[in-house]
Amino acid sequence: MLPIDLILVRHGQSEGNVANKTSRAGDNHFFTEEFRNRHSRTFRLTDNGIKEAKAAGIWIRENITIPIDRFYVSDYIRAMETASLLDIPNAEWRREFHLRERDMALQDNLPDDERQTLYPKESQQYAQNKFLSVPAGGGESIASLCLRLKATMLEHWARECSDKRVIAVCHGHVMRALQVEIEDLLPERFIELDESEKNEEEN
Repeated sequence: MLPIDLILVRHGQSEGNVANKTSRAGDNHFFTEEFRNRHSRTFRLTDNGIKEAKAAGIWIRENITIPIDRFYVSDYIRAMETASLLDIPNAEWRREFHLRERDMALQDNLPDDERQTLYPKESQQYAQNKFLSVPAGGGESIASLCLRLKATMLEHWARECSDKRVIAVCHGHVMRALQVEIEDLLPERFIELDESEKNEEEN
């Protein structure tokens, strides 16, 4: 059984979000040598991301019944910063590496034009099935991400938290993969939701 309540919160806007969005528009100025040599795990929240996290905390405190019993957070810095800024009373956050961002392997922290240049065939294959295919350059397919979360977090929550109210701060694709498992969505529905989310971000 799932927890009584399972509240999922995506981290606020991060340095990587800004760099990638700007790169998709043809501007790679954020991708300095120093920036490119960092792992995306280290990306911090932007000023806007800090505001988003604080706003999410206000919404949670005003709309979600307190107390919450268990607190989980991805061990990526932007997620941990977000969790802290939610300012939930008596929160004791458990860092959980199983909630980490989807593994993008060699694509991690590459500007958009380099991804297209380095992996043209892989990118074409990935575009044909964004649920089952591994990202160009390796990493996790969404199907693999679903399996990771089903075997770890969903199993843990069913075993340890079926009578509890749980909150988890994590990442967009992690939240979407949990939705696929919890709601038993078809791969086609995941692709539809993922594409609609991208369109909203670009508008």
